[in-house]
Amino acid sequence: MPHGRTRIGTWVTAAALGVATLTGQPSKAAAEPVVGTAKGIVGGALLGGEIVAIGMGAFGVSKGWPYLVFPPLAAVGGGIGGYFIEQAAPPAEVPLYMLAGGMALVIPTIIVTLNATLYKAPESYPNEPVQNQPAGEPALPRTSKRPVHVPMSFVDVHEGRLALGVPAVEIRPVYTQEEMAKFGVAQAREVKIPVFQASF
Repeated sequence: MPHGRTRIGTWVTAAALGVATLTGQPSKAAAEPVVGTAKGIVGGALLGGEIVAIGMGAFGVSKGWPYLVFPPLAAVGGGIGGYFIEQAAPPAEVPLYMLAGGMALVIPTIIVTLNATLYKAPESYPNEPVQNQPAGEPALPRTSKRPVHVPMSFVDVHEGRLALGVPAVEIRPVYTQEEMAKFGVAQAREVKIPVFQASF
C-alpha cells in the first residue's frame, strides 16, 4: 500500500509542476549587463595553465611530472593576473573573453599533452641472446578419415543418424531466358526450403 501512495504522490507532484509551468506568467525579458565577476580569475587560471602545457608539449617534454608541476603553478599565476585585470575595471567583456578563450583551449591542451607524454617505443631494441638449437621433428600432418556431414535440411538422416539443421534456403528464377522467349511468359521466382533429406 505505501508503494502505491508514493507512486500517486509522484504523479500528483509532476502534474502540479507541469500545470504551474504552463500556466505561470512569463517573466519580462530584458537585457542584463555583462558582469566580469570571477570570470577573469577563472579565465586567467585556465589560460595560464593551458599556455604552459601547450608550450611544453610543443617543445617535446615527454616526462609526466613537469605537467603535474608547471601548468598548475602557471594556473595560479594566471588566476592572480585575472584578479588584477578585474580590479583594473576594464570593460566587462575582457574577463568574459578570457574565460571563453580558456574554455576553448581545454581540448587542444589535452590533445597536445597526451601526444607529448605518449609512450614511444625505442627505435632499436637491445640484441636478445641467440639460442641456436636444432629444429625439432616436424609434426605429422593430421588426416581426417572422412569429412564431417553438415545437414542442409531441417531434418536430416545420414547413415542412421538423425540431425536437425538450418535449411539452406534458395531463391532462383523459375524460367530460363530461352523458356521465357519460347513460351512468352514473365519471369517468376521460386523459393526452395529443404525440409527432409536422407542418405544411406
